[in-house]
Amino acid sequence: MTRPSGAPCPKADEVVLRSISQRVLWLSAAIVDAANRGRPNVSGVKVGGHQASSASMVDIMVALWFHSLVNQDRVSVKPHASPVLHAINYLLGDLDRKYLTSLRAKGGLQSYPSRLKDPDTVDFSTGSVGIGATATLWAAMAHRYATSHFPAAPHGGRFISLLGDAELDEGAIWEAVADPQVASLGELLWVVDLNRQSLDRVIPDIQIERLQGMFAAAGWQVLTLKWGRCISQIFDRPGGVALRRRLEEMPNEEYQRMLRVRPDEIAARILADQTSPALRELIPTLSPEQLATAIRDLGGHDLGLLTDTFDHIDDHRPTVVFGYTIKGRGLATEGHPNNHSALLTDEQMRVLAAASGASHDDPWATFAPGSAEDALCAARRAALRRDPITATPPVTIPTALGHPHRKPSSTQSALGRLLADLVRDAPDAAARVVTCSPDVASSTNLGGWINKTGVWSVRKRRDWFADDAERVCAGRRASPASTSSWGSPR
Repeated sequence: MTRPSGAPCPKADEVVLRSISQRVLWLSAAIVDAANRGRPNVSGVKVGGHQASSASMVDIMVALWFHSLVNQDRVSVKPHASPVLHAINYLLGDLDRKYLTSLRAKGGLQSYPSRLKDPDTVDFSTGSVGIGATATLWAAMAHRYATSHFPAAPHGGRFISLLGDAELDEGAIWEAVADPQVASLGELLWVVDLNRQSLDRVIPDIQIERLQGMFAAAGWQVLTLKWGRCISQIFDRPGGVALRRRLEEMPNEEYQRMLRVRPDEIAARILADQTSPALRELIPTLSPEQLATAIRDLGGHDLGLLTDTFDHIDDHRPTVVFGYTIKGRGLATEGHPNNHSALLTDEQMRVLAAASGASHDDPWATFAPGSAEDALCAARRAALRRDPITATPPVTIPTALGHPHRKPSSTQSALGRLLADLVRDAPDAAARVVTCSPDVASSTNLGGWINKTGVWSVRKRRDWFADDAERVCAGRRASPASTSSWGSPR
């Protein structure tokens, strides 16, 4: 995808992005650690937090915030990845250091992203599972309506949902995905963190093909980032096809268990019960360290692959990206079936700090001034800065329209007359009432209202009954922005 100016996105510096990603991993884990060990706790009850769920999202979010996003984009972040959002906002200068130790404290950082309660920038509140995903969809529709009716409304930007694979179990998501108007929302992007774990177990079968097919059937572009570029090069070697088949056919539980063993044990697990000569010739050519790196090289952790994918998405239809990830990636708890709310020990935190170029004793240090990481943080801070929103004059809502009741009527009839009169007596208020469906216009007495305002759609639609004098809703008065009887300007 191109920037609003039309200029192509510059190539990402993957070395710098990887350094920032590792620091974000540290900060997100440290935010949770500080909430549980860094402040007085007279009750002894665990404060909680989700280090593992955050870890699987780090690379996806770093690719977005430190490369792909523009200031008009709006992002919904999965609930359990809130520490990652706060860590990123901190590095971008959008969160005061004093809040980093306040996760789940009164007046501090919230358990889940909250637009009203969090002190840093949060675009969507995502406390209820599934709500964050569909919020971007409805926001995209609302944005189109605003830009088609109010010239001062800002144009451009994408509406992005970052959601966990378990959220796709929510029925409300599929009701939204299947809405016929959604298929033309090219500004809509969902990224699924496919870590193949739920709260307390490894998911035996995620049925990825079924999920892909359901999105595709609804008109979405479906992209799947399964393997990174490093292991893909190994797949191209003799025996690589057999290795790929072995990794993709093994149960999720077997794969996750392989993440928990020492590097020198991985080869034996891969070759167990395997008779392929090519595979048996390939595996010994890889060192234990190469194998350990390769099996963790999933698409959702390949920063170059992620940035390239985000920057070249077809913006004529909604897109879903399935990014394969590891829950707890880079932590001592990665791949463990019970890592959902597990906390790293003090020693494990020290090991993570060393691997991240951070200090356990000074956990909140930012990048050295003048470093490439510091320069990128400054550049992205400027690029993502948003202009203050100017409040528009309030719309006057009348308390009465001055039309007396002529005779007793049903509530449906009264609603129809009220809306029809609203267009004449309070046009500014009427412009903010949206009709999305004409299906019950006659039975609910809304025909007069629809005649005056039309039925709004996210794309142009021709009214083939506009010349039928016997239709109940005929002769609709088109608004200046409309180009067809039942359409919208887009």
